Amino acid sequence: METIVSLAVTKLADLLAQEVGFLKGVDDELRSLHDLLQWIEALLKDTDIHSNKDDERAKLWVNQVRDLAHDSRTSSTTMSSKCINTSPSAVTSLPLRTFVVLPSKLVILHELHNNIGKVKGRAQEIYNNRTFAYGSIGATSSDPFANKERQPPPLMSRRPSPVLEEEVDVLGFDAHFQSLARMLIGDDVNQLRRAVVSITGMGGAGKTTLAKKIFSDSGIRRHFTCHAWIWVSQKYRPREVLETIAKDVISMPKKESKYRSDKELNQEVIKYLKEKKYLVILDDVWSKRAWDSIKEVLPDMMNGSRVLLTTRNQDVALYADRQSPPYDLRFLGEEDSWRLFCRKAIPTKCSNDCPPDLEDIGRKMVAKCCGLPLAIIVLGGLVLTKRQSKEEWKKMLKSANWQLRQGEEQISEMLALSYHHLPYYIKPCFLYFSIFPKGSLISAKRLMRIWIAEGFIQPRGQETILEEVAEDYLEELVHWSMIQVVERHDHGGIKICQIHELLHDLSISLAQGMNFMHISSNDNEKNILHKPRRLAFHDDKSTSFIAQLKSTDSTSRLRTITLISIYKRTSELEKFFHNIKLLRVINIQGTRIKSLPNDIGKLIHLRYLGLRCTDIRELPSSIGKLTNLQTLDVKNSMYISELPSQVWKMQRNLRHLEGTGFSIKGQPSTESLPNLQTLSSAKGDTWLENGLQKMTSLRKLGVHGVTGTCKVALLDCLSKLDNLNKLAWKAGQDGMVPSSILSTSQHKNKLQVLYLHGRLEGLPDVTCMPASLTKLTFELTMLREDPLLKLGKLDNLQVLRLRHHAFVGREMICSEKGFPQLKVLELNSLLELKLWSIEDEAMPKLRELEIETCPLRMLPQGLPKVTSLQELKVIGMNDNFCKRLRPNDGEDWEKIKHIPSVAIIPARSVKMSPLSGKVTARKRFSKNIGIKTIFG
Repeated sequence: METIVSLAVTKLADLLAQEVGFLKGVDDELRSLHDLLQWIEALLKDTDIHSNKDDERAKLWVNQVRDLAHDSRTSSTTMSSKCINTSPSAVTSLPLRTFVVLPSKLVILHELHNNIGKVKGRAQEIYNNRTFAYGSIGATSSDPFANKERQPPPLMSRRPSPVLEEEVDVLGFDAHFQSLARMLIGDDVNQLRRAVVSITGMGGAGKTTLAKKIFSDSGIRRHFTCHAWIWVSQKYRPREVLETIAKDVISMPKKESKYRSDKELNQEVIKYLKEKKYLVILDDVWSKRAWDSIKEVLPDMMNGSRVLLTTRNQDVALYADRQSPPYDLRFLGEEDSWRLFCRKAIPTKCSNDCPPDLEDIGRKMVAKCCGLPLAIIVLGGLVLTKRQSKEEWKKMLKSANWQLRQGEEQISEMLALSYHHLPYYIKPCFLYFSIFPKGSLISAKRLMRIWIAEGFIQPRGQETILEEVAEDYLEELVHWSMIQVVERHDHGGIKICQIHELLHDLSISLAQGMNFMHISSNDNEKNILHKPRRLAFHDDKSTSFIAQLKSTDSTSRLRTITLISIYKRTSELEKFFHNIKLLRVINIQGTRIKSLPNDIGKLIHLRYLGLRCTDIRELPSSIGKLTNLQTLDVKNSMYISELPSQVWKMQRNLRHLEGTGFSIKGQPSTESLPNLQTLSSAKGDTWLENGLQKMTSLRKLGVHGVTGTCKVALLDCLSKLDNLNKLAWKAGQDGMVPSSILSTSQHKNKLQVLYLHGRLEGLPDVTCMPASLTKLTFELTMLREDPLLKLGKLDNLQVLRLRHHAFVGREMICSEKGFPQLKVLELNSLLELKLWSIEDEAMPKLRELEIETCPLRMLPQGLPKVTSLQELKVIGMNDNFCKRLRPNDGEDWEKIKHIPSVAIIPARSVKMSPLSGKVTARKRFSKNIGIKTIFG
């Protein structure tokens, strides 16, 4: 709520700060409105309005303030548009203050004066009504639950992100785990049939958490030769689930499976599983119909295969297998609940370290959670943000009216409580999760870029890189236990995140109640509020609503439209953008849209244009008029091979430009894209010589097809890009990558991530390589000298991937004490490699090792000494190599028995992709659990 008003105040302040001569005559009115909104903003920040959330007077006042703030932003945005449209020739070359006076000025001034007067009059009336809503609001600071730390600090030191993923909370689940393990791997002869073991319980009870623990347990995994995790969900699509099973079970790429009929896919999956003893997890099954459609591809060969199913519905569990009684996940006991709370709420994460004077109060709070893990975790995240004192904890217990009720509604008050006490600047970031379909895996990078485009992220003190501020906000939501981390980058930052379905329901309920977001689906199309500000479409049927919107004025306030993986009625979508002039965000990832309107350049307020994985053929030349655009994402839109030359005219605001092997027409000017931070993956061309060195803000650069003079130009420019920390270089037709790319003189010792694709003559001495390197990938580098000898001396290297002829020698050696920080090592398709040895104290921190399609004869003798190793993946290796790894009797079993997770797919079980000609089995080992479509 406070953020909406803050954004309105900021917008008005920006307009006033421009000292626009055009606005003489209305500037005093603007300043007066700005000051009045500042008072309302301060009032909201000083008062805990949510402590009165059940008061209808308070709700009415808050809704009126919210509408006022939105109208103020609309007026100021429209004002900017009027100014720009009045002097179109000045749009890209002159600041606002130089606009000339045109004959239409008086008409526009009169219109603006009237609009501002109306908004100001409403603002004064609403401000005066504050006493009706709250009495003597703001007169005192006696509110026991007011958050005194709502304002973001003027300058926060960057919090280091943990390198490892957050531990899964399984307190109190040990007995459950042991019982389920016996049901899955018991030796009872009657258990040879394909049994379906079901975990039942209400939302938030920990069904998925327990299933994840089972799925990742090394002992259970070794008992089965094939494993798959399928997330089904309430609104599952049979075809999508079938494609996911084909991908997870037989490593069939989605590109290949989409050309197969249902019958063909069924037959291939069944044929494969008939020869396997498999474990398949079906998470979140809601209906008998869902089970009926899935069971057809899970053959019963009387070999002890198992299906583990999680569901809220006991009828579904009984229907799936009446011989296996559902395992009902009960609530946590008192002590387990207390320990889980302390793990979240006490900085030391130990219940014994809770101050004695707080324990009684804390236990009373925990008791209200009734043993429900999600409620306890969210409560702990909330308490962690408060001062650890008896007074604060008593206020928490006394002031919050969250006595739990029966059924799934029992934690709604708890979840809402945590939302209401989020810092005001993070609330809209949480509400934005409502835009994604339930259960989505969400790209943190793209999510944060949309937050910035929406205006949720503001510079903080001297910390002006908005992406870093947004990353802190996301980490803070994790800190509050409102968001789950699915996967982190190697450097520790969040890569993929997810929101629990109950918290997702909360975000939708709050977002729609505030008219922050309208979620259009087949269930609620008719319930749309008037003039929505953001629209999200969650299924194909809901797109019929687009035609209805076009015939009304309901789009006049629309700022955001999001359609994710919508396949139908895109012709309506292509015409939809014409009359929505205030759009800031268009995200139509995965739709079948084929074109954008030629006049899309009229959307001068557009900040984010997400066209990832679409069928768009080309971008209109008018895109160059989108001078406020911050992100242009056309990645994996395979038909877009060339961008128009007008891209160079976007100038100062464009921050991220991503595609897949695209070129850009024309040549950059001397002022082209100075604030561009991301450019990938662009074709190397003459623009490198004229424009790259001007892109001084670049942090991530990906260039392909680099040849000839472009190679020299690129090398020359790299030394001038002071902020560059990620570089991908893919060689051109000559197939050569200069060895000097690894020299510190090219990167000023700041480069952290480097990907090289193409023949590399050799490696420089380690003293010449950037000491800052943390991640290194070589592909088709054709090195003849053992790269491990030199790379092992890089003190900060954490990830090393050698792929597809990166090394063409017969032997590699990890030298003594080499790779002191290495955590991930991948050896993939090194087709000459026969011998590999590991000397003493090498790779002391290695956690993941992947060996794929290499002619190695055996594992290194020194592998048992790498005691840090947690995960071994062996893919596409010959039968003799795999036989050596068999439990107990394999010749190399002693080398790997200390590793908790071992996954082996022999060469005869690996599918080759006819589209790419590369082994695709490794995709089945993605860290992402569930359907692996990444949204955002």
